[in-house]
Amino acid sequence: MQKLDATLIDQIAAGEVIERPANLVKELLENALDAGARRISVDVHDGGRAQVRVSDDGTGMSREDARLCVERHATSKIRSFEDLTHVQTLGFRGEALPSIAAVSRLSITTRRPEDPEGTRIVIEGGAHRVCEPCGCPAGTTVDVQDLFYNVPARRKFLKARQTETSKVMEICQRTALIHPDLRLQASSEGRMTRNYPPVRTLAERAYQAFGDLRFDEVVASREGLEVSAVLAPVTLARPGPRHLFIYVNGRPIADRALARAVAFAYGERLPRGHYPRGIVALKLPPEDVDVNAHPQKTEVRFRRASGVVDALSRILGSRLRAEPGGSDPVISRGATSATFPSAPKNDESGVWSPPRVSERVNTYDSRPRDGLRLVAQLHGRHLLCESPSRLHLIDRPRIEQVVLSDDMALALEAGPLTRQALLFPDRLELDDMAQRVLAQHDALIASVGFDWSSMGGESFVLRSIPSAVGNTAARAAFLAALTALDDHGEAPREALIRSLATSGAVPAGEPMDPAAARILVSRITLEDPRHRACVRGELPLPNPEEDDR
Repeated sequence: MQKLDATLIDQIAAGEVIERPANLVKELLENALDAGARRISVDVHDGGRAQVRVSDDGTGMSREDARLCVERHATSKIRSFEDLTHVQTLGFRGEALPSIAAVSRLSITTRRPEDPEGTRIVIEGGAHRVCEPCGCPAGTTVDVQDLFYNVPARRKFLKARQTETSKVMEICQRTALIHPDLRLQASSEGRMTRNYPPVRTLAERAYQAFGDLRFDEVVASREGLEVSAVLAPVTLARPGPRHLFIYVNGRPIADRALARAVAFAYGERLPRGHYPRGIVALKLPPEDVDVNAHPQKTEVRFRRASGVVDALSRILGSRLRAEPGGSDPVISRGATSATFPSAPKNDESGVWSPPRVSERVNTYDSRPRDGLRLVAQLHGRHLLCESPSRLHLIDRPRIEQVVLSDDMALALEAGPLTRQALLFPDRLELDDMAQRVLAQHDALIASVGFDWSSMGGESFVLRSIPSAVGNTAARAAFLAALTALDDHGEAPREALIRSLATSGAVPAGEPMDPAAARILVSRITLEDPRHRACVRGELPLPNPEEDDR
């Protein structure tokens, strides 16, 4: 038996905190937020193996603090054991930077606003190499290179570059979602892949991150629990809680009991095993939460776990109600967005805001109307509409494609269409035809909102899609667009728009959101031959004056 040396102890301890580059990014983001940063940039190369660089505009560190921050268990956030029962910061263990330094080549450049010069620290494999004054902006930049270079057994278990990059971007998104006022930018291989300008509310951040979905908001409290939730319609629910983001006191956590409580609030409207898409942020007194339950701080313990679960379910359940005329639950506070929003705009303060509801609805009201009124949706295929003198049976998928095509063509004349970043970039294989189309029409395809890159050979990764196309149809929409361009004849732009409109329309057999269906009907003009071609039958209505006679 022998005592382990300090270097091996550090490397073993590092494995509990830093399993992959995404864990490293999470720790650095938490440090930046604890330092009061309002602007953070993240840049990774080779999925984080070669380099991870995180810069912030926080308070920075003095030279002495910079020296201490890479010593194990050195922290400014905990002074006594009692402080562990009132943790209000994201980081507190004093393990992140020493763990990173033990398995990489680490440099830290930092300066407090009041200091005339900054400090640069360089450490390789846990051994100090440099501590020197330097010029730098206020804040802190942490540069991590050659992660696990001295622990090859751990390095070989890292996944492919794109997989590790995707995990990093997921961490960036989780961080941005719960901090609406934060400006967060993330790049891979020098190319920006995530950009979250500051917004005012959680709902605006959800709209910004996920694209054109209808998000409704709940803000309520019960029994000491404050809840802020932004949830999408039940029609977008998916098996498993992967797309349900839960936070406790600003900390992203994985807790199946809380996820089930959210699902339970929907009752029978949510299929068994399905969870809504959205954000649920809980706030409790710090003494009621034990954040010291997991080395990576992804789990917490509650002083009264059953009470928290019950209160959350009751809060959401009391706010959910069935929308008249439809089966989707909506929330008592919130608004319905249209299918194709106008482009995001910045106000004078530089804070990004989604278009107001009235602006988005008015995009559907800009042309003459026949005065049609939606009576019912039939089997997810037809719209039964009423005009002053007739009932009209209209092919819903076809009329939706016509309207979407018009909207996209009009928007494209003004500039590139709005795009929606995929939560998890989609990797796909493209044959010779698809690659030829990409090379021939790359500018046009990019202008409608697609963002892709080659990974070598037939492998490509799709990172964003047009906002009018749902996430679930990302791959199919991209491949359909390439096929349409291959068969376009003399009008590639029109062929691409028709393809996107087909992909963006609600599939036949699935009911539209009732509000969206009403807006669609308001756009129908039966004097337009293309709209008239979508009518499948008409029935005259009785004349009340004739009945009176």
